[in-house]
Amino acid sequence: MKSEAYRVFLKLLCRFGPQRWWPGIWERGNFRDEVIVGAVLTQGTNWKNVERALRNLEGAGITDLYRLYRTPEGELHELLKPAVYVKRKVRTLKELYGVVYGRDGVPRREELLSVHGIGEETADVILLYAYDVPVVVIDAYTRRWAERYFGKRLKDTDLRELLYDRDLFYLKEVHALLDELGKRYCQKEPKCETCPLKSTCFTGASKGK
Repeated sequence: MKSEAYRVFLKLLCRFGPQRWWPGIWERGNFRDEVIVGAVLTQGTNWKNVERALRNLEGAGITDLYRLYRTPEGELHELLKPAVYVKRKVRTLKELYGVVYGRDGVPRREELLSVHGIGEETADVILLYAYDVPVVVIDAYTRRWAERYFGKRLKDTDLRELLYDRDLFYLKEVHALLDELGKRYCQKEPKCETCPLKSTCFTGASKGK
């Protein structure tokens, strides 16, 4: 199955091209902090809304977690309004400041998970894209692809083992490419007829019979 995952990666890379995540929005600012802020803001909303919120922050001169932490909550609520669930996200970001600042090195996964509003997916996104830690990011798109492709539901631990590699380009791209697959083809109602994985996917091949 692991070799099959690499074949899927190569097929998607050839079809969609490199996704080059994480996309930078701030022209000037702390890129690591932008990734952290973006990872929290994207919870429960689409990326266009996150971009709007990030640009609002930049327009207000808030381009790192320190400045965000020092900004009154009421002001942040207005700036981040496009990203929805703002009150909870502001709390999360202010707690994250205490975890990632004033320390040497990379925060531990357990420390990130202890922050209000941080789940496994967000913690792993922060580790992978902000700190270049080789971890597998599992989200709904990944689970849906795996279940349809292999014809059975896989535990997250099995998915991590299946997709793991120490190569950061692969880990960042495979997550982004599976998300792109999910948005274009492997939707709630799958578009198997035109999917680039149709010939090797359990679900896609079954529909072709």
